[in-house]
Amino acid sequence: MKKLILISALLFSFNGWAEQSNPCHQYYPNIPGELVLENDKLVVQRFIIQPGQWEGIHSHPGNQIYIHIKGGEWSGRIGGKSEYSGEIDEDGSVGWMDEIPLSAGHDSGNTGDEPIDIIYVTLKEDCMDGN
Repeated sequence: MKKLILISALLFSFNGWAEQSNPCHQYYPNIPGELVLENDKLVVQRFIIQPGQWEGIHSHPGNQIYIHIKGGEWSGRIGGKSEYSGEIDEDGSVGWMDEIPLSAGHDSGNTGDEPIDIIYVTLKEDCMDGN
């Protein structure tokens, strides 16, 4: 039984590490994502952020288009300090995300009453070069 628990823990740890180690994938420590599509040009991922849920400190590789399938209320922090609060993104709203390094301490959360459903399309051109 202990071996089964250890193997399961290692597999889950490796899965998170594998996601995090791909420079073109968006990775949130607290939110599992769904890989919708990946090819040599782009990565498409979907995330659902529940009310009260925070993504955890994360980076953005840049060159990302985001689409709110179901929008909601966001609040964000940089380095533990409030960056914005109660910002509303409507259903269908689209935006551009520049690079944010992990060292910035960026974290966002759903501070509304409904789940937020968001798609990220990451263009691979620069992230594969490590830029």
